Amino acid sequence: MQNKLIPLFAFIALAISSCSKMYDNIQQYADEQVYPAKYDTIIGFIGYERVEIELMKAGRISSSQIKLGKAKKTIIEYDDQKIIIDSLVSWVNITGLTQPKLYRIQIYTIDEFDNKSVPQEIALIPYTQTDFQSLAVSSPKIMASPTAAVIEWPNGLSSTLLDYTGLSYEYTDKDNEVRKGTREESPRFVIANLTPSQEVTVNVTYKVIPKINSSPIIDTLDLTVPITLVMPTETTPFSPAERAILEANGVTEFTSAGVSGITKLTYPVHANSLQDIFYFANLKELDLTGGTLFTLPTLTYDRNGAQSTVGGGSYAPYLAKVSDIASSDMQALKDLLELGLLDKVKYTPNSMGLDEILAPYVQNGVVELVETPDEALIDPVRFSVNGLVQDGQWKTDITYPAADAPSSSGLQNIIKAVVAAKNATMVFALPKEYRFNVKEYKYVKFKVYAPAKSTFTSPYEPYQRLWPRIMNYMWSFSGNSDFGQEYWDYSADNFKIADADLQKWTDVTIDLSPADGKHNRVILLNIGGEPNITFDAGSNITYYFSDFRFSKE
Repeated sequence: MQNKLIPLFAFIALAISSCSKMYDNIQQYADEQVYPAKYDTIIGFIGYERVEIELMKAGRISSSQIKLGKAKKTIIEYDDQKIIIDSLVSWVNITGLTQPKLYRIQIYTIDEFDNKSVPQEIALIPYTQTDFQSLAVSSPKIMASPTAAVIEWPNGLSSTLLDYTGLSYEYTDKDNEVRKGTREESPRFVIANLTPSQEVTVNVTYKVIPKINSSPIIDTLDLTVPITLVMPTETTPFSPAERAILEANGVTEFTSAGVSGITKLTYPVHANSLQDIFYFANLKELDLTGGTLFTLPTLTYDRNGAQSTVGGGSYAPYLAKVSDIASSDMQALKDLLELGLLDKVKYTPNSMGLDEILAPYVQNGVVELVETPDEALIDPVRFSVNGLVQDGQWKTDITYPAADAPSSSGLQNIIKAVVAAKNATMVFALPKEYRFNVKEYKYVKFKVYAPAKSTFTSPYEPYQRLWPRIMNYMWSFSGNSDFGQEYWDYSADNFKIADADLQKWTDVTIDLSPADGKHNRVILLNIGGEPNITFDAGSNITYYFSDFRFSKE
């Protein structure tokens, strides 16, 4: 019995010894910290005396959507500050950072037992009042008359130091009335009703977003800077942008006093700037059609022993200024309209690129849009060019007006064209200052009388067709366009003359829609499509054309 008890006591001792060692293994973890989950990122954004910090890769989501294990609260620490947020958040906004220094910010979570997560840390320098006090904007360009001034920044106000988003201004006029205004986009405004030779101060408040190392901060700030100017006297000269145009209107003295008696100005369609109207304090009427005061400029072609001059005479409705007036050169017109100083503006639609700024003033009668005809004839005398100036193979014997044309009622401007060389081509061109007004007139139309079928026997079959080509300039006259070449054409096969239409007047239409937006001012009408044949001038291929015209429909 005694021998049996010994193994039992040994087993008990061994078990006690084993349990003791097991708890020894657990003991090493008994005092270890239990951490709640931490935020998975930290990204900072600089603001004015504040910073915003992103804490989650998922972006800015609501607290109810955030699950971080046992984490319950958010703690922010920097310097001697400790901010407790009683929830989990995806981002924080830390304000009151008024010192221009580096702030080291720690953000962590805690659980219900105040156990801390591993902190996320970031170092940021906020944009402060000290930085803002050194911020400056560029000086404006000022154009002043004795009683008004334009204040503008032609190149904008944004720079490497700031982004401009708008401005407001305030000044007191000669009647002691406080005038205010805002500009959200273009940094440009007009002050008016001022006293000649007097000093005026305009308080301008710029809405700007400062930049740090070329990167914008997250806040828009108001920067107020006074602009002080002395108004010129009525005898102070001004430098006109369009001297010749003003002289044609009778201006001889370029001062406010010298133009005070002028109430109406007329500008040709090809004018480049309307800025001078700002100096005409008593201007009430503006005619932008050229009226009877201006004729079209001319352009002469002289080459290969041939000479042609296009242009001259009165304006035609299918002409538009070769390029729209630049926005900076039309601002004075916009200013006077906004101030209600103009009683009448006369304008041909789509002729100068002013349609958008004039549109709001059509209904109240201030802007009169000239009613243009549905169709307008092309004057062969003023707009035809001898094809020889480009190439000897373009020779066409032209007779205008053609006295021997086949008869038909209502024909106008009849042209006889005899093919005198392989690539015979008729040319219509405008002065360099103009292009086709395709927004108004989308088509060129004409009537054609082609000869008998027997005329088109081999090898002259190709001459039973016409080939229209549209361009900015003929190739030997690249100087006739400041906009390069914007050539396009149709296939000559698009304009074959059917056998059934030979020896009778037939209508032809060329769609100019592809020219919209281009600076096209030359139309070539080749007879035959320039076939690769040996041409005999005695072939007697004679065409008649009439009623070359631009059409809206």
